[in-house]
Amino acid sequence: MALALLATISLAAEDWPQFRGPDGEGHSTETGLPLQWSESQNIRWKTPVTGRGWSSPVVANGRVWLTTSVERQGRASLRVLAYDVQSGKEVVNAEVFSLPNAVLKNEKNSLASPTPILEGERVYVHFGADGTAALSTDGKIVWKITLPYDSMHGNGGSPTLYRDLLIVNCDGSDDAYVVALDKNTGKIRWKTQRRRPFDQSYTTPLVIQVDGRDQVVSIGA
Repeated sequence: MALALLATISLAAEDWPQFRGPDGEGHSTETGLPLQWSESQNIRWKTPVTGRGWSSPVVANGRVWLTTSVERQGRASLRVLAYDVQSGKEVVNAEVFSLPNAVLKNEKNSLASPTPILEGERVYVHFGADGTAALSTDGKIVWKITLPYDSMHGNGGSPTLYRDLLIVNCDGSDDAYVVALDKNTGKIRWKTQRRRPFDQSYTTPLVIQVDGRDQVVSIGA
């Protein structure tokens, strides 16, 4: 399945390093952005993307990043991709996980729906129960971990970063918890179970400050 990447902002524009932007709340400082597009209007470049993935593109240091799932002989190759923001040229295409079964739990979803996070020379990717990983910006894997839970419709919620923690919601019918991984090693720093009864949820945690105290807001079902 081919997807289109659109680069219509100035090359010195604000970075967009995670799901819903720098603060995770969908706010941007950019002004004067185009509001209409067509095959010829306000298109800087367009390039095909192999596979199927619903992750949002993220942008930092002159590169556009996303994830995809490529089916090969019934298997699924979960991959991270990067493109040059000026030209659309592919600069990174790395396999992170390989699955023996490429069957989707829900045809409206993909095996690569959560959005990556960019920080410095690291790219953090999450594929739900199929795996979570950190890579260098040249596509080398730094660490990988699998966080098991049974999700009815597959992966959905994206992770978030807080200081030296990568925080993920894992909500299934068999198990449901919020987990914080050491962003440098992938080891579990803390894990908090959901209150029963629990079930499916597909949300992204958000760190906020209330009365001077940092809190992670994590919505479950």
